[in-house]
Amino acid sequence: MTRRGAVSLLAVAALSIPITGCSSNGGSGGQQSEGEGGAANAGGETEAAATTRTVTTDKGDVEIPVNPTTIVSDYYLGELLAVNVKPVIASPYALNNPFLAGMCDGIEPMNVTSAETSLEMIAAAHPDLIITITEADVDKYSAIAPTVFIQDGARTDEELFLYIADLVGRKEEAQTYANEFNDNVAAVRDEMRGIVGDRTVSILEVWPQEIYTMGSHFARGGSILYDMWGLKAPEPIQTAMVDGDEAYEVISLEAMPQYAGDFILHGVLDGTDSAFVDDSTLWANLPAVKEGRVLQYEQVAFMHRDPITLKNQLQIFIDFFRAHAE
Repeated sequence: MTRRGAVSLLAVAALSIPITGCSSNGGSGGQQSEGEGGAANAGGETEAAATTRTVTTDKGDVEIPVNPTTIVSDYYLGELLAVNVKPVIASPYALNNPFLAGMCDGIEPMNVTSAETSLEMIAAAHPDLIITITEADVDKYSAIAPTVFIQDGARTDEELFLYIADLVGRKEEAQTYANEFNDNVAAVRDEMRGIVGDRTVSILEVWPQEIYTMGSHFARGGSILYDMWGLKAPEPIQTAMVDGDEAYEVISLEAMPQYAGDFILHGVLDGTDSAFVDDSTLWANLPAVKEGRVLQYEQVAFMHRDPITLKNQLQIFIDFFRAHAE
């Protein structure tokens, strides 16, 4: 399955996560750097500043406010919070990200009981900008407010962050944030490669009676490990999910040893009984398990790829590999 085909899996995961009570009111929008400022006409008078601008989206051009102040997002949240912009409504899936704890006060979780309840809640908030990952909802959302559809997997993590920041007039702040992150990743790259050497790193995630493995295209910090640090995955993962375009692969317990690296990142879907893996002889006999080179990660958090999540993942990875330095 390609990374563009992964939205359905994200939707399934979102439904499996309980809604928490981040509630209150209000939101803040960014100041737009483009299209503002009056222009003097021939008579010396100043024309009114532009209040809207046209942006290119993954579903055509859309006219949006220059300074959106009431924003709704049905998926993307960390990208906004990283540049100090709070939507008034956000996906409960995104609000449950532990890495965003303490940042979501004042954001209402979208009522996802049904499509109708979601639309009613959004309409009642009178947004001036909606940002969505769901192409099927674009027409419904557009009837309420200007809507920007962002196709999942169509951009790198950094490109996605800068694109979203630009929608709310904070691209410059986002670039500063991204530059600092990139510098921090690069600063330890040689150290991490030296620790790992020619050994491999894999991401294995347990879902109900299924094992998922990911490369660099499906969050979980894979872009840091494989793209930015250049660490290697076991051959089936490296070929299809790092060098290739596959987002993830579902594997059997029996096939797991072929996908298990010398270092393993091991996550469990929230509420899943992972005993069929953890109590198996195959798992117990993996070299990484025997030698304690397994990083247990918080699956709800690691499913995201926003800049705040990536910053936290980076530190977790650094601490993990340094603990195994010889």
